[in-house]
Amino acid sequence: MSSLELLYELVNIPSTSTNEREISIFLENKLEDLGMEITRSGNNLIGKLGQGRPTLMLCGHLDTVPPFIPPHIKGTRLFGRGAADDKGGLAAVINAIASIEQHKLKGTLLTTFVIDEELKSQGAQDILPYIDADFGVVCEPTDLKIVNGHKGRVTFYIETVGRSAHASSPDLGKNAIVAMAKVVSLIDKKMLLMKHPVLGSETMTVSTISGGDAPNIVPSRCRISVDYRYVPPHDVYSVLEMLRTKLPEATIEFAEDPKNFSQPFCLPNHEIITFLEESIRYSGQNPQVVTMDASTDASRFNEAGIPTIVFGPGDIAQAHTADEWIDIRDVETASMIFAQLIKKVLMI
Repeated sequence: MSSLELLYELVNIPSTSTNEREISIFLENKLEDLGMEITRSGNNLIGKLGQGRPTLMLCGHLDTVPPFIPPHIKGTRLFGRGAADDKGGLAAVINAIASIEQHKLKGTLLTTFVIDEELKSQGAQDILPYIDADFGVVCEPTDLKIVNGHKGRVTFYIETVGRSAHASSPDLGKNAIVAMAKVVSLIDKKMLLMKHPVLGSETMTVSTISGGDAPNIVPSRCRISVDYRYVPPHDVYSVLEMLRTKLPEATIEFAEDPKNFSQPFCLPNHEIITFLEESIRYSGQNPQVVTMDASTDASRFNEAGIPTIVFGPGDIAQAHTADEWIDIRDVETASMIFAQLIKKVLMI
């Protein structure tokens, strides 16, 4: 099946987060057709070819953000939800495996197709007990660049508390929204956010706000949610304490269980980067090593001791957009690169 045909089928299967069952079954059949031994953990799929060391893991995620957008083709571009993030990468991996001579494997190839990457990375967490790999590549739309690090991510709820009163007598109350405006102003001034020599500066984004009960009542509460992208040596707890120190007038709590937050990683020099650079040159491309601001499942694998980088077809700027698309030529190039990577790590 061509890259275009496979990708069209993948994009045509709705798989928003928590609704990955259908695409999981579809891909299980594809991996079985390739002769892979399948282990299922919920809707997560682990495919295995070969045996022994070294072990190379290729990971992609099954879920997309909403809403479902059916596929259509215009020129060399395939449009639809998940075309870039992350079904182009899934198609590239599958066709790469289909192209190799499996009997020449001198190690183990693992494919890990996981759920929930767009929410809590629960899929990557769930499969870790099944994975023992020497190298990992997480497929994400990196425009065929090698990503060797990214920031961590944590979200907070920040709340200000006032005192309600009749809006005609505002001096009798304390306006929680006005207090929050001062907090947001401080956030907007960037509050001396930390900078990392490789990963760059931290960012803090106010993403939601709610407050007040009615137009004629001085609001007694206001709450915002904040997305914070952090860099070492910060961790989620030191970021929380830093914010509490800088914003003493507000109450600040994690927006969810801290174990769900993505940690930063930075892999400046590693054999897997060299292997992938050589594979990219084989395809006629010039390898580029960069970092990214968005978080991925790569942080879960690096935290577990599996040296993992991020690489794949498509541009992150297209991900999650109303007209999300990927150039099918990039999917084909990525497939060639993945096939060459498998050969370099497991056949030579």
